[in-house]
Amino acid sequence: MISEAVKMIIVQFVIIAMLLVVLIIVIKNLKSYEFERKFADFSLLSDKDLEISFFDRLHLSFWKIVHKLSKILKISKVIEKHSKKYERDITLNNRNIKDSMDYIAIKCLVGIAFSILYLITTFLQFLRFDFMKALVVFIIGYLLPNIVILYRRKKRQDKIEDDLLKAIIIMNNSFKSGKNIMQAIETVKNELDGPIADEFKKISLDISYGLSLDTVFNRFYNRVQIEDAKYIASSLTLLNKTGGNIVKVFSMIEKSFFDKKKLKNELDSLTASSRFVFKMLVAMPLIFVVIINILNNDYFKPLISSAFGGFILVIIISLYILYILVVRKVLKVKM
Repeated sequence: MISEAVKMIIVQFVIIAMLLVVLIIVIKNLKSYEFERKFADFSLLSDKDLEISFFDRLHLSFWKIVHKLSKILKISKVIEKHSKKYERDITLNNRNIKDSMDYIAIKCLVGIAFSILYLITTFLQFLRFDFMKALVVFIIGYLLPNIVILYRRKKRQDKIEDDLLKAIIIMNNSFKSGKNIMQAIETVKNELDGPIADEFKKISLDISYGLSLDTVFNRFYNRVQIEDAKYIASSLTLLNKTGGNIVKVFSMIEKSFFDKKKLKNELDSLTASSRFVFKMLVAMPLIFVVIINILNNDYFKPLISSAFGGFILVIIISLYILYILVVRKVLKVKM
């Protein structure tokens, strides 16, 4: 006979599998919706195509809820002030969210969804509802979208860093062909795409407003926070103040960037296995905690129910975080 605990584990796995399937279907349909919206202006639609589909209605309903919750949250000046720190990331990474309060509303909805999942799990296991656990689950769900924001910010920064060498090569070739700085920037803007093209559009706009070259590239560095951009800004500031051959300066910058990129690629190749082992060692304790907690829900209860257990838990988490910081510091190689 199958025990009650095993039955509960099977039910939990089935529910998690169903939720994952639903999530995958929703993500696939949202991607299809994005492609459909991009090509809608260039295609002929029949009357049938103009009907709103189920996923379109779901999409519209979701954003209606977000906007309504956003209006409610705007009553609090503290929350509105807190939302301002996400404005830069929202404008750069998410074109669907127009207001930073919408992002806070989405974070709250994710937290509520996590809390509902906790309630369902508690109900299926016939456990007593714990308000503190529900609050912790809500906070985890609330903070989860921040990981997406950080991931997109890092991805965008890496993309700009990779494409900056291409931009310098194009600018240097433009200078060699007799073009001025504004024409060189326009060439980069038209030849490249992605985040670097957006940044050079802003550079072009700043110059058209009458800002000096060193100010414009300093603003560029402040936006992207990449050391290579700071190097370009410093070089152009000196060039602007002291004069000199811009072709020679950009040739030196191009050579320096090329050597640095080559060295970075070699270092990445040499440290790839070490970084993989580090990621595995970081992930494995978390995976084991989740598996043990699923198999035996009371295994970690002494760490939560007693003061001494809480003290031990704090030490474990502190050592885990310290381990991550120390190993990352060891693996990080400055060029």
